[in-house]
Amino acid sequence: MTTTGLRRSLEVLEEAGLLRVFGDRLSVDYEIAKRLASTEGRSAALFTSPVLRSGEISQFRVVGGVASSRELMARLLGVNPREIWRVLRSAVGGGVSPSPGHAPEWDLKVEPVSLERIPILRHYVGEAGPYVTAGIVVVRDEVRGAYSASYHRMMPIARDRVVLRAVEGRKLHRLITEAEAEGRPLDVAVAIGVGPGLMLAGAIPAEDRDKLAIAGAVEGRPVRLTPCESVDADAPVEAEILLEGRILPGERADEGPFYEIFGKDIVRKQPVMEIKSIRARSDAIYQAILPGGREHELLMGLPVEPILWEAASRHAKVVGVAMTPAGGRWIEAAVAIEKEYEGQAVQVALAMMAAHKSLKRVIVVDSDVDVYDYEQLMRAVVQRTYPPRDFIVIGNVLGSSLDHSNLALVEIDGEVRRVRLPYAKMIIDATIKGPRELYERPKFG
Repeated sequence: MTTTGLRRSLEVLEEAGLLRVFGDRLSVDYEIAKRLASTEGRSAALFTSPVLRSGEISQFRVVGGVASSRELMARLLGVNPREIWRVLRSAVGGGVSPSPGHAPEWDLKVEPVSLERIPILRHYVGEAGPYVTAGIVVVRDEVRGAYSASYHRMMPIARDRVVLRAVEGRKLHRLITEAEAEGRPLDVAVAIGVGPGLMLAGAIPAEDRDKLAIAGAVEGRPVRLTPCESVDADAPVEAEILLEGRILPGERADEGPFYEIFGKDIVRKQPVMEIKSIRARSDAIYQAILPGGREHELLMGLPVEPILWEAASRHAKVVGVAMTPAGGRWIEAAVAIEKEYEGQAVQVALAMMAAHKSLKRVIVVDSDVDVYDYEQLMRAVVQRTYPPRDFIVIGNVLGSSLDHSNLALVEIDGEVRRVRLPYAKMIIDATIKGPRELYERPKFG
């Protein structure tokens, strides 16, 4: 079999000393997740002896943290960490069409279908159950002639069924709604364990583009596809594990609670998928993403940066854009510009907020500030802003559903209820307003 996808990624990281291997027996309930949390951001972690809930050692290994830092992802892409946005911008703007008709590379079929054979992790005590977190749902949009590929967390509710989170208004939710209107199920392929192209493309919020073409452009080669056996869908042959599924029309089940980047997400009624077939390499590596961890944040935030760069560049010369760690790499962004006139910073920030509606705060700094260094960024905020003038609050505007800061207890008809107040956003103009020489850093002769 060809060494591509996730396996090639692990080879690259191992050669660079960025892969830790754990050979001890660790349970899929909490133990692997706890060990993974201790390595995130510094290295990927491979677990060779996962213990299933049955007490047996899984035939599949588990890996996590593959994209838990800019440095790890840059290593996989072969670029400088600060140049990842250029790779993504080029991929979104171009594309390499997927290549269909390839022979499958899975030599194992799990029969009868049983999700219990897969080392699906339970991460935290407060979760409703174990969760598939790195599953990328691939489906062809027949009407628009493009492939959708996106991450969706999945909680098993039976040996052959999961309930999955499909965010309202996004591509998969729209495709489910369209199929339900016609009274038919939606056939999909769920790829688990993929290379950096699909890892990033699955997170890119470019839902009007062919996501598999974006993945191909990231890696400079087409995504190879093969037809599924039991459903009418195509699957990337590089996947370590493939779930062939059918999202059932009108069927819903409780999903959650689940830990997101800002805490626990609520319980909702969500679509149910029947797993028709499980195919895998006999020595497959199950990929996991730690909920609320560094990899979760990075995969959400990195793909947004080129979109924000493009939006900001319409109003200024941009030298850096970063989704910040304090904002979970989702609701706060920083941008460094070469400022030409007063008010330009606000223009830039407004454009970024329009491009990524989940943004709660945008910090604009001068080109001498490194936006990838959060301590340096915050120093600029403290030293270069006069709050009454430079902190601009915008009320009654759409925000992120992951941000719970606007929850409040309100008395309605004599009853105290928890409600969401209107969202608000903030622009911080931390660019220099006075003489620039007052902010010069000392230099050695």
